[in-house]
Amino acid sequence: MIVSYIVGIIMSYLIGGIPFGYLIAVAKGIDIRKQGSGNIGATNVGRVLGRKYGLIIFVLDMLKGFVAVFLVPVLVGSEIMFPTTSDNLLVILCGFCAILGHAFPMYLRFKGGKAVATSFGVFIWLVPISIAIVFGVWLLTVIVSRYVSLGSMIGTLALVGVIVVVVDSPFGDNMYLTALSVAVAILIIVRHTSNIKRIIAGTEKKISFRAKRG
Repeated sequence: MIVSYIVGIIMSYLIGGIPFGYLIAVAKGIDIRKQGSGNIGATNVGRVLGRKYGLIIFVLDMLKGFVAVFLVPVLVGSEIMFPTTSDNLLVILCGFCAILGHAFPMYLRFKGGKAVATSFGVFIWLVPISIAIVFGVWLLTVIVSRYVSLGSMIGTLALVGVIVVVVDSPFGDNMYLTALSVAVAILIIVRHTSNIKRIIAGTEKKISFRAKRG
């Protein structure tokens, strides 16, 4: 059991750490870390390379989280796939480690993305209905404010509330799932510290609803 946990955690971190945004930008002859906000995530890639590439990166980063909770536990011998009781701590840990891997990838000296897309991938498997609601909150916030970063932060706070409301026994059998949502919310908001400062200063870039070619 201990070996399964260790292997699962390491595998999930390494998968989460794959810097798709950086790799695709390099393939296009660009170091994304030196362009735009310097972030390797989907938003910055979309601004620099075009919306098409931003969407591709979002999907790839999302799949990292999905694979970590859907496939990794099975590969290391777990019989539990659905996080419905406190017995499946391994699934929760795999998801969180994939998110940490994206935010702090060893491949890029621990300087990664904001972890929004990877978190999306984790929770779309764990609690699908929560992601549907959170996506609605995110979309509404972005449409009204035109700040993707603000939408991500408000969305992640909404995630905690949704988990508490829609999941059975959020502070009992499903306490690990609730703890994961809180930890992810804190991580994402902390990763957006620079965005918060720019929003307050009025210098944060707003999203354009016009498609960029490329």
